[in-house]
Amino acid sequence: MKTAVDRLLKPLGLQARPDDPGPYWPRRRTDRIHHPFLFLLTPPGAGTTAIARHVADRADVGGLHSSFEGQRLVRGLMDADQWLDRKFVDYEAVLGAWNARIAEAERSRGRAFFLEKSPPNLVRYETLFGHFSDYRVAVCNRAPLTNIDAQLKRYALPAYRGVPRDRVVRDLARTWIWRSGLLRTAIERHGYPLVTYERFRRDPDAILSAFGLEVGPPASAAAEEHRSASSQVLMLSTGERRIVAETVAEAPDLLAFFGYEAECPAD
Repeated sequence: MKTAVDRLLKPLGLQARPDDPGPYWPRRRTDRIHHPFLFLLTPPGAGTTAIARHVADRADVGGLHSSFEGQRLVRGLMDADQWLDRKFVDYEAVLGAWNARIAEAERSRGRAFFLEKSPPNLVRYETLFGHFSDYRVAVCNRAPLTNIDAQLKRYALPAYRGVPRDRVVRDLARTWIWRSGLLRTAIERHGYPLVTYERFRRDPDAILSAFGLEVGPPASAAAEEHRSASSQVLMLSTGERRIVAETVAEAPDLLAFFGYEAECPAD
């Protein structure tokens, strides 16, 4: 019964339990944000936290949250249904929470831009962007093997509790295809610049150029670390790598668009 009540009350910003840590949708409301924003459209596991930190190190850029994911300020954006494009989103509540964080940051140090990269923005970015007066957009993707490996290491497995690992890997590979298709559509429809994680590793300041930000002095030590960092050590077995390769090979045009290949391991 409580679950049903919660489901009914969530869109209203109410709670069925008085001990909830906060409203599902924040009380503070606004319908527009005028402060300049940088939006990075990205799937999870694409290495964009490192990218965002590099941008913040090299330009006058801050984040609404230490992860540069504003979704973490709003309980209503963190549900299991966050990747559904038909999910109800109370945008005025979201913008109210983000505006409050901007005002808080401005009291200590003003920022020319705030960078926002919550991955589920990918399924609702057009509606979201309609609430911003001044924004710039870039797109990031990552090769299938390293993207799926990163998700397995960090956060994908709890969502698949009890599911055989080979099925998890196959599902993540299919999800890579779906999300990459969304990224490609955003690029082709709106002309957003693409900086893959692999390109960032080679040229960290490429993301600054993509956002139209001035590239300052020579690359910092942090940027050099990105260039010289060793390749990611994959935790996927040979069989799991084969599953990924066979699955993403079903979308050759998509792989080619991002400059990737289906990396099938040798027997």
